[in-house]
Amino acid sequence: MQDDGIELYRRFLDGDERGLEELIALYRHGLFRFIYGYVHDEALAEDLMQEVFIQLYFHRSFKERDDAGFKTYLYKIARNKSLNEIKKRKRKREVSLDALTEKNVSPATSDLFGGDTAASFSEDEQARFQSAAADEALESKQRAQTVHTAINRLKEEYREVLLLRYFDDLPPEKIAKITKRKVKQVYNLLARGKIALKEELLAGGQRYEDI
Repeated sequence: MQDDGIELYRRFLDGDERGLEELIALYRHGLFRFIYGYVHDEALAEDLMQEVFIQLYFHRSFKERDDAGFKTYLYKIARNKSLNEIKKRKRKREVSLDALTEKNVSPATSDLFGGDTAASFSEDEQARFQSAAADEALESKQRAQTVHTAINRLKEEYREVLLLRYFDDLPPEKIAKITKRKVKQVYNLLARGKIALKEELLAGGQRYEDI
């Protein structure tokens, strides 16, 4: 899969702010899903996703190399921020239990980057096909949500690689770079993760499809 983000990033570096806006639109949903798989908190996942783009805006540290794509770079940032947040929350819980202090609640961060993008069918599409297409899209969305929910109940190591492979369409080689694993380990985790996912879906009475 071609990494279209690099061209948008180059435009941004050349001073075109629309390049950054299009980058955010391109990657925000995938990054949100990926981060949510770690933190299991929608508001926190949204905040961390925004922090990824804020870091990109201020640091502009990506270097083009043959062995690393722009998407891989973004997901590495997202993974590091997610793991750091998990460690931070764990430390806060430990301090709170030991000292019996009042719980701190971080203020919510406003949405800096706009809302979701709505999809629609073309106006000239024949009416008799619109209903069928809408039903198919709804079924596909519901199926994807069912699989996503089941993945989020798996062990973290399975969850991580399955989300990257089947929801963000990343090859095992890039997943290995993001998760700091060997490619062979990623293949093994994908194989075991698919078995665990099948068991999870069947246990919930869901139909399993070979993804």
